[in-house]
Amino acid sequence: MSPTASAIVRTYNSAGTLQATLDSLRAQDVDVEIVVVDSGSTDATLEMARCTADVVVEVPQSEFSYGGALNLGASRASAPVHVALSSHCVLPRPDWVRIAAQHVADGAAAVVGLPADGDRQQLTAPFRADHDYVVSHQFWGFSNHASAWSAEVWSRHPFDEHLTATEDKEWTWRALADSGPMVVDPRLFVSGLHRRSAGVRAYHRRMVKEIRSIQHLRPLPPFGLGRAFAEWARPQPTDPFLTGARRFGRTRLVEVAARWRAGRGPVVLPADRPSSRAVDEVGGR
Repeated sequence: MSPTASAIVRTYNSAGTLQATLDSLRAQDVDVEIVVVDSGSTDATLEMARCTADVVVEVPQSEFSYGGALNLGASRASAPVHVALSSHCVLPRPDWVRIAAQHVADGAAAVVGLPADGDRQQLTAPFRADHDYVVSHQFWGFSNHASAWSAEVWSRHPFDEHLTATEDKEWTWRALADSGPMVVDPRLFVSGLHRRSAGVRAYHRRMVKEIRSIQHLRPLPPFGLGRAFAEWARPQPTDPFLTGARRFGRTRLVEVAARWRAGRGPVVLPADRPSSRAVDEVGGR
């Protein structure tokens, strides 16, 4: 029986979290093909993957990029729907893949779970965001820590392998131009708190890298010291890169500092291939 979806799990020294990720995929109420793409793990990650996954692909650290790992996994996938899931994340419900696959069957090019739309309005039902909406809310939207997309759309629009980060959002800016919409379903929300799991310094570096990656694609509004202090103090930040972390708290300070720092250093362009292949400090990407 053909799988409903192929799940691509990017790993790097993810032994502490990978089994829960894979178990959540095996617990789905439809058949899921699991494709693990590992970029040089030195712990027990590969052993775990080989025991549970259907396909395991290894790529050297020197050749890793976010988009490249996804493209490699997608090229080995057999289902008409592809799912990306971080090796730090767990699907919160057994019908997650079935719901996402149904959205794709109904014409969606991409599917993601978010609690709010691009204007930060709480979602209570699936929301269809077309290309114009996504581009006009360019710092919101698709995230490959937990997402799904049409295999046919991916075959025409593979991920950019040269970006240091944000390959997910950049993909929607291209792919949705001649494809169906992106469906945002709040039932499919998967927390991205794993981004902070490697500590304050790694979270700061990751944010700077992601913001700079977008910065060369889309101009960002100024973010000086006055704006930085105001955003640190706001009950709810207005800058799209800042989360709802507690104001005056350490996490909000780290995010504000990263947003300020990102505008004051060299922007890494896609042509800078050596740096675009750098391995992230956080396992599982």
